[in-house]
Amino acid sequence: MMIRLLLCLASIQPAQQAVRPVLVGLDGSERAVALEQLDTPDPRKQQAWRVRFEGAGAAATPREAAEIRLWSGERLFGAIKGGKQEELVLRTSGGVGLVLDLDELDSLRFPARIPDLWSRPIEPAAEGDRLYRRSREALDVLEGGVEGFGNEGVAFHDQRVGQKQIPWNEVAALYIDRASGKHAKTPKVAGVPVTLDLADGGRLRGGLTRLSAAGVEISRVHGQVVQLPLDALLLLSVEDARSAFLSDLAPAVAGAAAPFGDDLGMTWPPRIDGSVGGGPLTVRGRRFARGIGVHAPSRSSWKLDGTWKELHGLVAVDDESATLAARGSVVFRVFVDGKLAFESATLRGGDAPLALPKIGLEGAKELALEVGDAGDGFAGDRADWLEVTLQR
Repeated sequence: MMIRLLLCLASIQPAQQAVRPVLVGLDGSERAVALEQLDTPDPRKQQAWRVRFEGAGAAATPREAAEIRLWSGERLFGAIKGGKQEELVLRTSGGVGLVLDLDELDSLRFPARIPDLWSRPIEPAAEGDRLYRRSREALDVLEGGVEGFGNEGVAFHDQRVGQKQIPWNEVAALYIDRASGKHAKTPKVAGVPVTLDLADGGRLRGGLTRLSAAGVEISRVHGQVVQLPLDALLLLSVEDARSAFLSDLAPAVAGAAAPFGDDLGMTWPPRIDGSVGGGPLTVRGRRFARGIGVHAPSRSSWKLDGTWKELHGLVAVDDESATLAARGSVVFRVFVDGKLAFESATLRGGDAPLALPKIGLEGAKELALEVGDAGDGFAGDRADWLEVTLQR
């Protein structure tokens, strides 16, 4: 298959000096480097399993942007620029051009096109593809199959009325058949497998072929080569069995906080890779791509298989507390097999992130993370577990 080279739709220039790369080792150690020190096809050659790009600007996501999810777990935000047969062309909010194949797609949604008064679930069909079409202040639900993409819209075969061409500006959501088994396929790509967390909230995977001051170059399915400037990124993570984000693992128990009791219905369930209030994980203006946002009192636990050696990460009160009357004050605790392994001093809104000490997990079967108030009530106690990572 012919290799397709996709560059940023805007010309790629060396990243602005405001971006500061921080190399994070397997043991959680951090080392800031100059941009010119970045030039490698594999960060592990510089003892880095992650590279954090501090100072990257937040990419504004237009109100009419599409939210796309792929079978691989990737998510993207941006504008649909058309398509051809089974290929969909997307320009991300960060200005990166991508071609997505139909067999990669899980779903496509335009949240702004879902009517405020629509009360029914927006969800995939039990079998086949499903398309939600905006029709004034309601949605038409089409059941059938996607026949192809075009610059003007989606060719969709509806079981009731046959083939229809649905203009892009009328598509509210599209779900691809989950029974097809496509999501079970894991295509191989050239380069070191990495996950890129984007400044616009998206997440992209591929094979790293080069990391340099000019940006990141990755290969994707069907020979695509994609280049991204560093200021479009928050985090680059090497996919390596020796390391895993805790937020990627399903908890055994993840209780929602209800500090005022259940009667008022005011509960705050943990949020994966986001603050408990629904925004990005942010501490003193610094954004983090990975972590778990909670509201005190909170306790979540994970079953382990005894093969992990250490736990690393950061903890802090989220900047959301600054928007509240109370700035928040919490205490973080880590339990390993029921025993207290770490307890922080009181952390308050506006404090810098606190690095966890190296917490041993040798042979451990259970890990629990707990956040309590600091003895002054629960108001504003919005806490973040940041980049919490297990290491083998």
